[in-house]
Amino acid sequence: MFRIGEFSRLGQVSTRMLRHYDKLGLLVPSHTDEWTNYRYYTLDQLSQLHRIIALKELGFSLQDIADLLQKEASLSLAEMRGMLLLKQREVRQEISEAHWRLQQIEARLARLEAEGQPSPYEIVVKPVSATAVATVHTVVPSIHEMNFYCEKLIRQVYEGLAKLGVQPLQPELVLYHSEEYREEDVEVEAAVAVHPKYLRQTMPDVGLQFRQLPAYDTVASLIYEGELQEMIPAVLTLLSWIAASHHVPVGPLREVHLSGNVHDPDVDPADLVTELQVPINPATNAT
Repeated sequence: MFRIGEFSRLGQVSTRMLRHYDKLGLLVPSHTDEWTNYRYYTLDQLSQLHRIIALKELGFSLQDIADLLQKEASLSLAEMRGMLLLKQREVRQEISEAHWRLQQIEARLARLEAEGQPSPYEIVVKPVSATAVATVHTVVPSIHEMNFYCEKLIRQVYEGLAKLGVQPLQPELVLYHSEEYREEDVEVEAAVAVHPKYLRQTMPDVGLQFRQLPAYDTVASLIYEGELQEMIPAVLTLLSWIAASHHVPVGPLREVHLSGNVHDPDVDPADLVTELQVPINPATNAT
């Protein structure tokens, strides 16, 4: 048997943490001397200690680990897999939220540093024509999950068109329908252009809607090149320009993918070309 100090060196865990694990019932010493209160551990307890450390590094709380170890004998592989998948989703969400915050910080730093400097983006005002599209839409629970949901929606449109034997045209678009800035419950629509004849036909139900995106006389337009996840500064630039020019949005922000299917595995995300469009009208209180 090993005294707590020796076991601490073997397991690379502090004696303080071992006492904490003992208190929680996670790793109880094999023997505790009733006179000296010295804790003693056996060699086979190292594997249990390593299991605790591994689960902790995966992001499980000590309470979760205690529950897992208690149920370990009866825990099925499917249940363990389900718990790991849930933890995987939580970690990805944390990474996504951290990445979003980092982009916001970098965008605001860039705007501060660019005070008085020309914008890296060229913004033009132009009309856009009506477009026949096949669409699906959903409400994204969190803006941090936007990329995941947009990819899923666009794939759903292409799969639906394939089932119907409908040839997709260009471009594909993503429309953000929120009338105000929000980070939760954002209504999003993915669309792919199709021939207008499909607007007049009754199509089998494959989860798609065929409709015509309206024409606008004036949209503020900005061309962005690069990965979609890094597009926030361009969006902020466009919205700031609209406000500074005494206009207001009168339709959803459109993300027009000029490079084709942006989720095609053969496409380098760094080479994507995207047009951001916001329909606008002069603000009524503009001076």
